[in-house]
Amino acid sequence: MFLFLDYDGTLVPITREPEDAVIPEERKNFLKELSIKVNLSIVTGRSFKSLEMVFGIVPQSIFAVTSHGAVIHRDSKEIFRAEGSIPDLLPLRKRISSLNGVIFEEKDLCFAIHYRKTPELEEKVREVFEEFVKRHPPVRIIEGKMVLEALYGDFDKGKGVERVLSITGYSCGEIIYIGDDKTDLIAFEKVKELGGKTVFVGNGNNVPADLVLENVDEVYRYLQDLTSSYITSR
Repeated sequence: MFLFLDYDGTLVPITREPEDAVIPEERKNFLKELSIKVNLSIVTGRSFKSLEMVFGIVPQSIFAVTSHGAVIHRDSKEIFRAEGSIPDLLPLRKRISSLNGVIFEEKDLCFAIHYRKTPELEEKVREVFEEFVKRHPPVRIIEGKMVLEALYGDFDKGKGVERVLSITGYSCGEIIYIGDDKTDLIAFEKVKELGGKTVFVGNGNNVPADLVLENVDEVYRYLQDLTSSYITSR
């Protein structure tokens, strides 16, 4: 079995401040023990540095697919980096800094603008974002939960999943992806193409998923039940 797990909104609840999404120690230990029994990868839009800020040191048994698949780490070592070139973001950062409560996040070959704390500024954020990407076209634009992102390379979460499977040579077992955002739907498409199972967290109306879980607590219950039945059947 190979489990691919999104981080924010899946392994921890969404928080107003990105740095507040710290995983509880008991849940981190659960994931560490789980990764010894089955293959496990965290797949996140966060940079590796940002992931470690809220997760701590990622155990060597867990793959970390970060920045939407731009970079992959194993045992804190970078084992893959996508090709690409990102424009000078300083002018954009300065403009965003004038929007109180809006968060600018520079990552590997991509950037994100979060307006979760100030949804009333969505129109202005979109205006600034669209003006920048018009001058500096990215390979892909992603809209998440109150966040706009621009990717400057040929990567996404689906390609990240495919890359990890290729690195490990995993090809004849169950694949499950769990995520909660629009960015995860790209990975859903790839996992379904590979014959795997998709699990959505949150309001799953009109979401092409095999299973819908209500919240983060249900994710951990599902993982416990899933792995218990998997180990018993082996």
